[in-house]
Amino acid sequence: MKKGIIIVLAALLTGSAAFAQEETPAKFSLYGFIRNYAVFDSRVSKAGTQDLYFYMPENVSLADDGTDVNATPSFRMLSLTTRLGLKVAGYKIGSMKIGGAVEADFYCMSGSVAVLRMRQAYVGLGWDFSEKSNLLLNIGQTWHPLAADMPHITNLETGAPFNPFNRSPQVMAYYTINKNLTLTGGILFPMQYLPTGPEGKSINYNKYALIPEAYLGLTVKAGGFLGKVGVDVLTIKPYKTYSITTKVPVEVEVDGVKYPVTVNGKAQYETTTKIGGNVNGLLTAINPFIYLQFTKGKFQVKAKSVLAQSGEHMNLLSGYGVASYDEDSHSYTYTPMQDWASFVSFSYGKKFQVLGMLGYMKQLGTTKDLLMNDGKVSAIWMNTVADASIHQAFRATPTIAWNIGKLTFSLEYNLTAAQFGKGARNARGLYDDPGSWVLNHRVIWMTKFNF
Repeated sequence: MKKGIIIVLAALLTGSAAFAQEETPAKFSLYGFIRNYAVFDSRVSKAGTQDLYFYMPENVSLADDGTDVNATPSFRMLSLTTRLGLKVAGYKIGSMKIGGAVEADFYCMSGSVAVLRMRQAYVGLGWDFSEKSNLLLNIGQTWHPLAADMPHITNLETGAPFNPFNRSPQVMAYYTINKNLTLTGGILFPMQYLPTGPEGKSINYNKYALIPEAYLGLTVKAGGFLGKVGVDVLTIKPYKTYSITTKVPVEVEVDGVKYPVTVNGKAQYETTTKIGGNVNGLLTAINPFIYLQFTKGKFQVKAKSVLAQSGEHMNLLSGYGVASYDEDSHSYTYTPMQDWASFVSFSYGKKFQVLGMLGYMKQLGTTKDLLMNDGKVSAIWMNTVADASIHQAFRATPTIAWNIGKLTFSLEYNLTAAQFGKGARNARGLYDDPGSWVLNHRVIWMTKFNF
């Protein structure tokens, strides 16, 4: 560890000294694609971006006549997510290589019109220590290390919520030893994909915690095999202040005498809530993962498994709640909900491709008992991109694709099944009745031209 820190510091000092040395001009290249979708769903679903970014089917909702109002099919055609990017490479100052990318796509909606938004914007600083050893330092917004390796899928959400999905501002170092071993470490800040809490989704939880999100990982390559292990640690401060609630009896004055107001024999009160001051208490969530990949010829298989705690900032179906509260010190303790999310995917072929993914996720409950009030969970916050009562879910996406040079046509069938819990949450945040399964059948036709 000390050796790695010394190498990073030495590289930075070398880069600083290099500014007085000869420069090599940069090379610029445009890239991107034009993409169009046609989508059919068999029922109403939780999805974003005009229902293109698909999460989960909606739970059963019965009308007065007993019919399920969410069992309504839909069809749409969408010319969204067309992407533009600019890569910069080849620029050198002395021994330091400098590159980067700026990437945007038509994703956000202004009424019925798609508008441009930034996806990535980062600079990469590189140093070669030998033919087999180098250091890369990425600074800016790019893919979260847990989300970078995606399943073989043409749907826009690329496997979420069975695979993490997150791009964040970060400072991430990649130190490669002997070409086959890479140590990765750095800090991140949730900005576009946010944790949830008392204020809803907000940047404030991490901002006021004063501790950046951190990542540490290891990558191994050998022949056609690639393996990764890593851990992400997120620290947030859900509550910044505490409140003081006072109850004052409602009174009415008659001939100078005050009488309490009652309704059905019960005294009535006026409630006043004021901000009392700052509170203590942080939530620390640990998210370990493992990723395996094997490639041989036209065949590739991938597998990833994440044990997420409070993983909603990575678009996983997780959350956290209050474990205890001390009124004297105004201090909260929190407990994360654990969510196990995994996928296996494969791809075979070049011109004609067969590909697909199998995904599974399950709520495992909080790591500690939640604070209860009259037999009910006092406070719990779950990811709102899907119904918070989801107990477990499954997805299968068999797909065929035809690649004609840079032009691709693909047809994907997406079967997603979700089990929704019933009743009240217990002390570990789970439902005693796991409920029944709900299925959605999605068919996606995609046309894509890369450039």
